[in-house]
Amino acid sequence: MVDFDYHAPIPDGEDNYTVLSRLQQHGHDILWTPRNGGHWITTRGEDIRWVQENFGIFSHEVFTIPRGTSRIIMPPLTVDPPLHARYRAVLNPFFTPKKVAVLKEKASELAIDLIEKIAQQDRCEFVSEFASVFPVIMFLGIVDLPLEMRQDFLDWAHTFMLGETQAERDSGLGKVLGYLNKVTQERYANPGTDLMSAIAAWRDNPRFQGENEVQGMAALIYFGGLDTVASAISFMIRHLAQNPGHRRRILEDPAIIPRAAEEYLRRHGLSNTGRLIMSDVERKGATMKADEMIMVPIGCSSIDDRLYKNAMDVDFDRPELMTESGIPTHNTFGNGPHKCVGAPLARAELQIVLQEWLPRIPDFRLDPEKPVRIHMDSVPGIEEMHLLIGKE
Repeated sequence: MVDFDYHAPIPDGEDNYTVLSRLQQHGHDILWTPRNGGHWITTRGEDIRWVQENFGIFSHEVFTIPRGTSRIIMPPLTVDPPLHARYRAVLNPFFTPKKVAVLKEKASELAIDLIEKIAQQDRCEFVSEFASVFPVIMFLGIVDLPLEMRQDFLDWAHTFMLGETQAERDSGLGKVLGYLNKVTQERYANPGTDLMSAIAAWRDNPRFQGENEVQGMAALIYFGGLDTVASAISFMIRHLAQNPGHRRRILEDPAIIPRAAEEYLRRHGLSNTGRLIMSDVERKGATMKADEMIMVPIGCSSIDDRLYKNAMDVDFDRPELMTESGIPTHNTFGNGPHKCVGAPLARAELQIVLQEWLPRIPDFRLDPEKPVRIHMDSVPGIEEMHLLIGKE
């Protein structure tokens, strides 16, 4: 048993990964915490993959800890196979290699515009000026939502995901669902070629079972598009700000960018999600009972020294990063049928940031007067990060 609360503030001078690393020092790979209703915690990559792939035992139908925190189903994420596939089929066509290639061109143009404005300054607050702008504008283009409402969308999402009370979280969710219900009704009446129109058209599918399906799919895309990529980019830039050697390596050898982006994804795995245990199961001496919850902290897999030598380091030449067939070995995007549908776009966006930021802003560092603010919660992220631009 450990005293671990993933909603607790991160101690000064640490980040979410140092907090998670302490979970791996207890001598047991699967732990129990009484916090947040009580739940199990997997701390090693092999167990995280095992839970993710065994959806028959570890159900996605309850995905938040403590249970009841999220008052909405979000298919396909919170639906187990075989029903999961019907909803996934609505989303998959928007993240094919051909679609991502088109989006990548738009993303490069957007990134260049944002970066060139920042390059004219001697400092920036990276999260508000880039990380929460670049991927969010990309997302809004995919779903064809108004750019001028970007800040409202972010505020609603953060209230739902980071609210201190259930009332706050419900308030944020209510604003999101109210807006999305209006949008999907409008897209159903006047469809376009965007993803939100495709979700609205689910009403005409012979397997349609209710408005909660449309609402849930729309909410899943909404939350997925507004938070995770911004966090991944922020952690990547934080590392580069502290490691000029890595910056020089990429500038001198741009061909390494896809591998560098993959290593940053490996090192900075995100999400602390839950699963509902459907039947009694024992693993590594832990006897888990039906109807209990288990947390899958992806960051624990990222820093697992059983999987990766010097796991906390970023190493672009890491031999264990890929399988022989070129498939990444990390669990960052999940495993099994619930693997993240937006993974190809996320990879492309990280590559674009490396490709466009470093030639234009090769020298930058963290502002020592303004500490980086990081939270844990269900999707760890950087709330505020001030950069000084230019040589010291």
